[in-house]
Parts: sequence; structure tokens; C-alpha cells
Amino acid sequence: MRKLHKWILTALLLLFGLSLLIPGMIEMLRLEIVNSAAESISQVNQHRALHGMMAGLGLLACMACFRLEQAKLLVVGIGFTLLLVAGGRIYSLFIDGQPGFSMFFYLAIELLLAVVFLFFPPPVNVERQPGVRQ
Repeated sequence: MRKLHKWILTALLLLFGLSLLIPGMIEMLRLEIVNSAAESISQVNQHRALHGMMAGLGLLACMACFRLEQAKLLVVGIGFTLLLVAGGRIYSLFIDGQPGFSMFFYLAIELLLAVVFLFFPPPVNVERQPGVRQ
């Protein structure tokens, strides 16, 4: 893998990972005053679970940086996840109407990262192992 390719993938994965991990953990661990209504408790639980999932995806992206040559499947999986998130935004644009400018900013970033992770993943590192025919 070329150094520039590795550097770009590592930087994008790290920025993406930290942008999910840090706010995800903050929101998941934030203390909230909950009303006694069961629906409110369920909503807070769902909110924490979604932010925990967001933090988990960020952690996976950060972990992929350490062994990028072995993380091709993970990088492609993150690319497909971003493609689905962008698809959800586009669907919402047509069904729910046009939100503010920030949605288009996030959509552009998600599509850019999806293209990079899907079409320029790290190459498979194939090493010959003794006793294995190739």
C-alpha cells in the first residue's frame, strides 16, 4: 500500500471515528432528568442505545487505523454504513422536506467518505504461509 493512500485512509478513519466516538460517549453518559412516564424512560433508553451504537462505530473506525492492511472488510463495511446513512438522508429529503443547510453538509461528507472507503479500501495483504499452496 502506498504511503499516501495509507495516510489518507488513516486520517479519514481517525477523523470519522473520533467524530462519532466522542459525541456518542458524551450523549450516552449524559445525566438526564427523566419524568416518571414509562414512554419517556423508553425514549431516553433508546437515545442512549443509539449513541452507544454511534460510539461503537467510531471505535471500530479508530481501531481500523492500527492494522489498516488487515482491515479491508471493516473499511468497506463502514463505507456501506455511510452509504445507508446518506440514503436515509436523501429519502428524508424527498419524504419529509428540505431541512437546513447542515443536512447537505453532512450528506456531502457522508457520500465522500463512502466513496473513499468503498472504492479505495486498503488492499488485501497476502503473505505466503509455509505449507499453504497458493
